[in-house]
Amino acid sequence: MNRRGRSALAREKEFQFMRLVLSQKTFDPMQTLARKRAHAAVCIALLATNFAFAQVIAPNAPIADPALEARVKTLASELRCLVCQNQTVADSDAPVARDMREQVRAQLASGKSEVEVKAYMTERFGDFVLYKPPLKASTLVLWVAPFAALLLGLGVLVWRLKSTSRQGGDAQATISEAERERARRMLEDAP
Repeated sequence: MNRRGRSALAREKEFQFMRLVLSQKTFDPMQTLARKRAHAAVCIALLATNFAFAQVIAPNAPIADPALEARVKTLASELRCLVCQNQTVADSDAPVARDMREQVRAQLASGKSEVEVKAYMTERFGDFVLYKPPLKASTLVLWVAPFAALLLGLGVLVWRLKSTSRQGGDAQATISEAERERARRMLEDAP
């Protein structure tokens, strides 16, 4: 018995009874039916929204003309996706790439040539949009810089090797016989 005169077992039974009473809900069939209908309406609305977005985001269906589709794919593989890292428009799944493929398809379907479509894309996005930029004055640095960096690196390597070999020969000549003998004794005494 505790100080108040009730046993721990009696208090536990009282708490169990209170939990049972508080956990029981009154059953109202109309309220349950209304709740089920509301849940069903929400589920239907979510499914309808899901299907609507699926129609908007779905990849472009191939056009019935396989020749046009082949031209679109070839040209899209020559254009760079503006938001992806090192991917062509044909390979990218980004929304911008989808829009660019659709633009290419529309222009080719309207009768424009591949050169005209490339010119349009270059005019709109710059030479960056071309996967292989043309060699001209504004892109000369892009074409020459990798080779210049390689030649510069090779030149620095050759210069360093020559300067080290010259210093290596001089360093051997500056060691005296006494220093050599001292180094030999240190190596022999080492455990």
